[in-house]
Amino acid sequence: MNEVCLGLRLRVPFWCGFRDPISSNVHRTFPVPPPSTLYGLIAAALGLLQDDYSRRDEMRFAVAIEKEGEQVETFSKWMKIAEPAKDATQKSARDAMRIRSLLTPDEATWVSTTLTRQKLIQPIWKVGVLCSGEVADEVSRALNNPHWPLYLGESDDSVDVEVLGVETPQPSREAVTGTISGVHAGGTLANLPTRFSQAARGKWELTRWLVTVPKVGEAIAANSDDIVMCHGQVWQFEPKA
Repeated sequence: MNEVCLGLRLRVPFWCGFRDPISSNVHRTFPVPPPSTLYGLIAAALGLLQDDYSRRDEMRFAVAIEKEGEQVETFSKWMKIAEPAKDATQKSARDAMRIRSLLTPDEATWVSTTLTRQKLIQPIWKVGVLCSGEVADEVSRALNNPHWPLYLGESDDSVDVEVLGVETPQPSREAVTGTISGVHAGGTLANLPTRFSQAARGKWELTRWLVTVPKVGEAIAANSDDIVMCHGQVWQFEPKA
């Protein structure tokens, strides 16, 4: 099957962030939307339900930064419930908290912690979707008339999607301007989530893609296989599953 590259330009009018799924109190953002997020964007356009990965193997992604956007940090108070007392020492501490009216009526202990989120203000990315011609046509139509509202990251991080058309990727030996697998000097390193897979006992497994992302207006000389040129970018698509 001959694959084509569907080109997209993603403009964020306000802000967005892409936190590591395993992070807790500090949500650092990746410099580009991960493949798992990009698939979620397309899945929403197609009208798929949340956590529906049935179409995931039909597409692979590459990303380049056109505008980095300003990075800021937001802070909020996060109330977490503590576990019940496990021994006499903890019980004594809870009794002291009860005297000071620090327990709720249900005897739960609430602990306050600061949640830090990194956000990118008004970034722009170019995205390549490697897929069959039929899938490219279907995705193009869906993005122009999406079934669900489109966003990147959290549900209030809106995004404008420009469909750039379809091109045939051409092998290239030029310096890369978009994602490339592995560690290379001169770019930003990111261990991007690519997909979530159902594992035993209802748990999910996370697959990642270690990439280097060139900075805006810069390129990285790399001697790697599967580097292609399309939509004005030289980049490498995520590996096959």
